[in-house]
Amino acid sequence: MGVLVLVGTLMLVAGQSATGADDAMARGDAAYARFDNDAALEHYLQAVETQPDDASAHWKVARALADVGAAIEEADSDRARGLYERSVTAARRAVALAPESADTHFILALAVGRLALFEGPRTRIELSREVKREADRAIELDPGHDGAHFILGRWHYEIATLGWFQKAMAKVIYGGVPPGASVERAADLFARAIDLDATRPGYHLEYARALIKLDRDAEARQQLNLCIELPQVYWEDPAYKAEATEMLDDSLR
Repeated sequence: MGVLVLVGTLMLVAGQSATGADDAMARGDAAYARFDNDAALEHYLQAVETQPDDASAHWKVARALADVGAAIEEADSDRARGLYERSVTAARRAVALAPESADTHFILALAVGRLALFEGPRTRIELSREVKREADRAIELDPGHDGAHFILGRWHYEIATLGWFQKAMAKVIYGGVPPGASVERAADLFARAIDLDATRPGYHLEYARALIKLDRDAEARQQLNLCIELPQVYWEDPAYKAEATEMLDDSLR
């Protein structure tokens, strides 16, 4: 085979691989848009197999793994944990491939946060530091990243509302919980996420949760009603809407 023919063949194969990865990514994006996380995961895994150095494919695999895990968490916690562990691995690979991408750092924060829920107090507090670090980095790279503001808001809320036992454990192990967390800061970050994308029911639910802690019930009621009224844009929105309805009935009558 001549050199030119060989080069041409290699270029053709490379082009076919890229096209195959693009097709798989497009199918994954379409499945994700229709809230079919299992199908999205399958397509994104195909994209990674075809283009193993594509950071976008890796972070979308990580996102899909986390979402599939969340959907089965109550029914099969062991499998969910395994999916979260795979999600963290995929997210770390995405960050390694694209360290200047806000999306890769955001997904790593998301994946680590999901996995942390399965850990004991010692590991959970340690992982919380990584969640904050990755969310901060995502915002540094893209100040308009609504998801990063939201997850950082969740970090502030969760750390600020730790129970006394967890705080005591953190004090023994680390000398205290990670500093600077507050419900007020959480509320500000949720509000910022909503400013960036007001269509997400989950953002309004978590903002309302923080507002209730701050005794701002009238504002919380408004946010819960928005959560209920907005159209579904994410697979978990029906659960958010149900929780918002319950909070209105139980806490804000």
